[in-house]
Amino acid sequence: GRGERQASMLAGLRAAVQRARSTRAMRYGLRGVGTLALATTGISFWQYYRLRMDYKPLVPPKGAMSGVEVPRFVDHKRLEQVEEVQILFVGDSLVIGIGCPDRREGPVFARRIARVAAQTLRKRVKWKVMGIDGGDVNTMREKLLDEVKTAASDGNPKVSAVVIMCGLNDYKRFVQEGRTASAFKEDLRRLIRSIKDIVGQQARVVLPALPVDRAPLFQSLFPLNMMLFMVAREWDYQKELLSGEEPQVEFITEPTEYQTDDWAVDGIHPSEKGYTKWADHIISKILPRLQQKSIKKNKD
Repeated sequence: GRGERQASMLAGLRAAVQRARSTRAMRYGLRGVGTLALATTGISFWQYYRLRMDYKPLVPPKGAMSGVEVPRFVDHKRLEQVEEVQILFVGDSLVIGIGCPDRREGPVFARRIARVAAQTLRKRVKWKVMGIDGGDVNTMREKLLDEVKTAASDGNPKVSAVVIMCGLNDYKRFVQEGRTASAFKEDLRRLIRSIKDIVGQQARVVLPALPVDRAPLFQSLFPLNMMLFMVAREWDYQKELLSGEEPQVEFITEPTEYQTDDWAVDGIHPSEKGYTKWADHIISKILPRLQQKSIKKNKD
């Protein structure tokens, strides 16, 4: 009857009011989340630019950027008969060794990897560092390929591995130019292919993850540290994707633990101890592949 129709209409009206309230609450909630995200992003960019203004760059270490490591307990008269291989190190300030003291013999990162490889493979390991302080992937491709050609030219030992240290300055391109992770991936792909065209397709390319988000300088800078963590993980993920898409390319995760003295005084670059730990971690991952290649070559 009439009473039932009125009750039904009243119930419908209440439901409509409730939906309107819920929609309004959701709108306010989303608006609040958006405002918070915008504020967080704004604070992060402000912190980033303050860091850039206040940061005092460390002086690149002086010393050799190439050398040869030899296996121990080999008679010096027989050294010339020992097979020689070559490992190239291409990258930014990290590959140069910024954060370390001056060493006449060169940056500890490259030397450590070459030294361990020489002892394990029982071969002479020639190493060469080619780096640009502040260089991103595109800059490396533009300015370092001639050095790669010289290292791989006739008369030099075949290149067994190329370690590419990159990403740190590509984060900056994201902040300054909006250069995305997928764009970084394609830039890195072009660099890898250009290097392989020079040194040979058999060379193993190693892409280490960068522990930048663990650097002490950023730990107290919330929310910048959270943003940097997400960016670093996404850029390293692009390296991991490439390791599955490109032949003879290997992604190496970062070490799991760091101590305070693993970092240089600027709070961004590793110290000599930190570089040594990083080198030991990387060579432990790639040595089995290099040993397999060595065994296969000897059989052939």
